[in-house]
Amino acid sequence: MRDLSHVIRAGMPVYPGDPAVEFATTARIETEGVEVTSLTLSTHSGTHLDAPSHSVRGGRTVAQISLEELRGPALLVRMPGLAPRAEITVAGIERALGAPLPAVLPAIVVIETGWAQHYGTDAAFRHPGLTPDAARALLARGMRVLCVDTFSPDLTEDGGTHFPVHDLVLGADGAIVENLCNLEGLPRHLEVEIVPLPIDADGAPARIIARDAG
Repeated sequence: MRDLSHVIRAGMPVYPGDPAVEFATTARIETEGVEVTSLTLSTHSGTHLDAPSHSVRGGRTVAQISLEELRGPALLVRMPGLAPRAEITVAGIERALGAPLPAVLPAIVVIETGWAQHYGTDAAFRHPGLTPDAARALLARGMRVLCVDTFSPDLTEDGGTHFPVHDLVLGADGAIVENLCNLEGLPRHLEVEIVPLPIDADGAPARIIARDAG
């Protein structure tokens, strides 16, 4: 079993324009007998789930997504050595797999670019991103949950408002998981469990657990 989630900490990296993650102690053992911490963070802090309502008006919220949709067999596509802001194409995914895309994919697909190593640096925002054609191809073969080890499956641009991969995946009533880590050395075929905070919102920090499918 392996945890693929970043620990939520005060001051951790956030998507450009998102509120900072802040902790404040509101009670102390020495004075109140218990320790209590107030958290300020967005629904898209750290490793998190994007629900359809993140980019689709009237789309489902996190609370409306069943845990059954967020657990099961997964395909890990390992794509090391990509250049900053590189496009992840269908051809690139097929080269990584060493074969054409299967006619039927598991509902969960994980794209590992290795960019988690840059988390906490400026380089993290220059990550690769999927092309719309690649997202369409994955969806057409049965993917319902797209997981990436980057801030977004779309290229991250300061002030950008164009998110075609989000629109495709969430528009198909699927889900996206961003900012995975600890993917190194995992096998291609996995069992993955995604456990977001049960909040009625457009996204939620999540704990992601991977197990060898064998």
